[in-house]
Amino acid sequence: MVVVERCLCELSPEETQEAVAGQIDAFIEALTSDRKIAGAAPTRRAEDLIRYEGADFFEAQRSLYDDFLDRGWADGFPIVPPTPQAVEAMLRGTSRSPDEVVVVMDPGRGLATVEKIAINAVMAGCRPEHLPVVIAAVEAVSGQEFNLPMISQSTGPHAPLLVINGPVRHELGINFRGCSLGPGAPSRVNTVIGRALRLIMMNIGGSVPNVMDMDVIGSPNKYSMCLGENEEENPWEPLHVQRGFSPDASTVTAFPCTSLHAVADGTSYSPEDVLNTFAWNANISTSTAWSWMLPKKPGWDRENLLLISPEHARIIANGGWGKPEIRQFMFQNTKIPLKCIKDQVLRPDKETQWKWLATQPDEMMIQTVRESKAFHVIVVGAHGSKSAYMDGMGEPVTREIKR
Repeated sequence: MVVVERCLCELSPEETQEAVAGQIDAFIEALTSDRKIAGAAPTRRAEDLIRYEGADFFEAQRSLYDDFLDRGWADGFPIVPPTPQAVEAMLRGTSRSPDEVVVVMDPGRGLATVEKIAINAVMAGCRPEHLPVVIAAVEAVSGQEFNLPMISQSTGPHAPLLVINGPVRHELGINFRGCSLGPGAPSRVNTVIGRALRLIMMNIGGSVPNVMDMDVIGSPNKYSMCLGENEEENPWEPLHVQRGFSPDASTVTAFPCTSLHAVADGTSYSPEDVLNTFAWNANISTSTAWSWMLPKKPGWDRENLLLISPEHARIIANGGWGKPEIRQFMFQNTKIPLKCIKDQVLRPDKETQWKWLATQPDEMMIQTVRESKAFHVIVVGAHGSKSAYMDGMGEPVTREIKR
């Protein structure tokens, strides 16, 4: 890894050239030096184990926690000590070999072995039966369309939201009703699975805050985001069936998200009126509204998520609308005035085919997404007139959960 000390997005072209030029020798050295190439998992040795001591168990545990935090291995909350015994017990949750490399994880190209994933699952508070879900989540965020290199290094508050579908929701006690995103006992399983993925992104992927995670402000969403879909009160096909899996399959879908907007609407009784409230929330988030103008490539489309409560879903479905109609309505009604993004679109480094916009009136309405498929729908939550909308930056990826 070669570090350019200054944040390039805030520099002029001349300053950017100067900052990068100062690291050219380091780039050449990194690319040409003789170093071990990733491919096989290293063997764990007894002398690699770290021992923590104290006057009692709690003092030793505190010493471990403080040391892990100093090393960048913890997320700021207390962790469960990943002792060899705890990791061995965690590994009983899967039939896969501890040394199997599940993925080579971006941005640091770390070897995500089953054992390393299990270590982080222990730290997060998972149980052995949760491990297959965590492994599937690691596979999902590593899919090309998810664009993990950007999500894990951006100066923005990007974070993965995990959506669980299928029988595993009931088997593990995944919360898909009230307070699905926490906190508290109803969402305990959701919380630890989402937290395990974040620790894995840090400890295996190398997305360490202020080292490779360059988020300007940060977000509480980065600690843990995981929920189940309320398939029982979903009037449409559940997410995993829509994405090509059988109803009996258990899956995890990773959505690359930025922020969550509350959609409160207790006075609408038609699909159009309910979805107008969603569209209004979508329109007030313009930070990536110009992203559809960039060349199309995997992982760079802005795909967003409607978290529709059972009450709002019932109103929409009773009006005869399905997911295609929802997507088309959102596509047609998520537009903002050109003046909101003119400075971003017309920067010198943007694609020249959009320069004609410079002569258009500020009031000209601009589409905020490339096409209607940029809106995904899940049903989640308890009864009430509240839903949510989540901005995306990248494309969701689904993986089947296998023991």
